[in-house]
Amino acid sequence: MDMDIIKWSNKEVLELLHKEKISSFITDICKVQDIDGQCLLSFVDRDFYEYPFDQLKLGERKRFILLVKKLQRNNRNAMFELGLCEDQTLNNSATNINFVGTNLSHLSYKLHKQLQNELNARNAESLSNFPPEAKASRLKPEIWKTAIALGYLFLVTWVTAVVMVIVHDKVPDMKKYPPLPDLFLDNVPHIPWAFDMCEITGSFLMAIWLAVLFFHKHRFIILRRFFALAGTVFLLRCFTMLITSLSVPGSHLKCEPRFYPPADDLTVWGRRLRQAYDIWSGAGMSVRGVRTCGDYMFSGHTVALTLLNFFITEYTSRSLYLLHILTWVMNMFGIFFILAAHEHYSIDVFIAFYITSRLFLYYHTLSNNQALMQTDSSRTRIWFPLLSFFESEVDGIVPNEYEGPVEIVSNLKQWLIQLVIDVKNTSVGTKLQESAVMGEFSVVRLVDGIKRNLSLIEEYKSSRQRLMTLDKNVQAGFLEEFSDSDLGRRNIADLTGDTPFREFSNPPSPIMKKNI
Repeated sequence: MDMDIIKWSNKEVLELLHKEKISSFITDICKVQDIDGQCLLSFVDRDFYEYPFDQLKLGERKRFILLVKKLQRNNRNAMFELGLCEDQTLNNSATNINFVGTNLSHLSYKLHKQLQNELNARNAESLSNFPPEAKASRLKPEIWKTAIALGYLFLVTWVTAVVMVIVHDKVPDMKKYPPLPDLFLDNVPHIPWAFDMCEITGSFLMAIWLAVLFFHKHRFIILRRFFALAGTVFLLRCFTMLITSLSVPGSHLKCEPRFYPPADDLTVWGRRLRQAYDIWSGAGMSVRGVRTCGDYMFSGHTVALTLLNFFITEYTSRSLYLLHILTWVMNMFGIFFILAAHEHYSIDVFIAFYITSRLFLYYHTLSNNQALMQTDSSRTRIWFPLLSFFESEVDGIVPNEYEGPVEIVSNLKQWLIQLVIDVKNTSVGTKLQESAVMGEFSVVRLVDGIKRNLSLIEEYKSSRQRLMTLDKNVQAGFLEEFSDSDLGRRNIADLTGDTPFREFSNPPSPIMKKNI
């Protein structure tokens, strides 16, 4: 059998998988990837966790690993023949699955033996604390947290717009304070259209980011991270703009403080808020007619470009290296366009890139290693309150898993159904149901009351009609029994005696007439 497996074709491998009752998903992968007998013998442990086997369920992966290991153990001679092991009597180091899920086939035999001895010397309990994959075990969407993060970003951007109006009104006089010496600006000529190109580059990055969000399985988690980081960076920018007012970086910029006509403070602040709304609604972009001065330290455009670049590269597969190269090139070109337009000093751009990138790395490092920092969670809550709140239900790395359009629509339907169920099961839903029942009961009682009143009115009308008929019948009986002379001498009330008219509901009979 040792040499037979070397000659196995893809068809024979598929027959073996079918015989061993391996998942049809694995069978399809082996069929598409043209896995033959030699490929099975050359499997290393990282192959079980990388594409195209990265989407396997735990049970499927374990059964497949056991089958491959069994084949490799029973075909040592064939593996030696293929050069997969140096000695038939030694275990193949390339196919031993270690505790971190990586393979050691690229290391020398001596180095591998040294590492293996060190690993064996460790306590088995400590090794079990390192799973093969450091992915998060729970990834709840928590849409309400994403909504809070969005509100936080809206609030910060509005405050930023107000601060930009304030710093514009206190921009230094260009005649008294000329542009500061700058290594880049002094040596690169001004390009008038460069700033518009920077914003167009940012728009392309935003389109790529929206596409990633649409297909990413954990879109709400990474979206609230984006909102939280963007809000925090722009909040820091508010302080740096207010603390120090830098002179205008270029003589081509027409910047001067705005002077308001004499008016009360309320009117002045009303105009400032109107200008802040124009900046906020235009997202601070010059292509949308927004022009500001004084907001130099640090560059908001650089912040936006860098955040989009980092989020795209972090939450897309490492195999998409061309996309990552493109986003980095767009980020660098966007920064170049900012400087070429002489809209910011070089220090503005450098500080913006540094702060944005460091905050991104700090945030993700802390969120990916929360399980290792439980003993220091109190200090984390003090210095990073947003992280402690938004990442409380994320205990590891968020994997880059994607969904197709059909799956997205299906998940949306399930989410809506679950939302309706949750509303019904909550106390609010119960109170709403109770209110609805009480309202329905009140309406029923109101309708019943109206019906009873209507029936009473109809009964009154019918009773009145019967009395009027009785009146006419009694009078007719009188006219038949008595002559005109008697009727003239006697009162009708005297003729009736003690018998009341209300007892007659029908015309009186001849006997009754006679009694009357």
